[in-house]
Amino acid sequence: MKRLFVAVAATLLLASAGCSGAAASGPSTPTSAPPQAASPSAPNTSASAPASSLEKCLSGRYRLVRFVGVGEKGTYGTGQGGDVTVTFDNGTYLLRGAGKDPIKLTLAGQTAGLLVNGSVGGDYQLQGDRASFTVGKSTGSATLQVGPAKKSLPISEVANVLAPDGEAGLSCANDALIVTLQDVRLELGKV
Repeated sequence: MKRLFVAVAATLLLASAGCSGAAASGPSTPTSAPPQAASPSAPNTSASAPASSLEKCLSGRYRLVRFVGVGEKGTYGTGQGGDVTVTFDNGTYLLRGAGKDPIKLTLAGQTAGLLVNGSVGGDYQLQGDRASFTVGKSTGSATLQVGPAKKSLPISEVANVLAPDGEAGLSCANDALIVTLQDVRLELGKV
């Protein structure tokens, strides 16, 4: 089977399975840049919060509301919903999927479901309105479903997209936290 989606975020939608080479290539011209407005359930937080406020934001449990990733040739993909949460605790984070409710992925007009059943841990250091994230240990797996086709993925492939890794801008307001990495923006809502 050929690839239907090319990764979401760092390379956009994780490695996956599909049925047609035409769908894998997507549009021949680049799409516009990812939308900058947050989803209705994650209010726009364009102004950065003071560092002390960000320390408070990087504490507790959030659910992944939505993510937007930029891939090759300027294409972008989104994912929203699902049962993925991220818990921040004194310099560490734990991303966890309960394996019951899939994330709805969209790329180049194609949709898929990503069911995450596992966890990814990591560390972070806050530096003003930015943070430096490092991915650590991961366990579990994920399942990508495109139409009737399903493909199992190692949790490390999910971590490549959803787990914060590297330098990131942070903004927070009204129980929402936005983590902006080089190729992906994670929109999180306080649980």
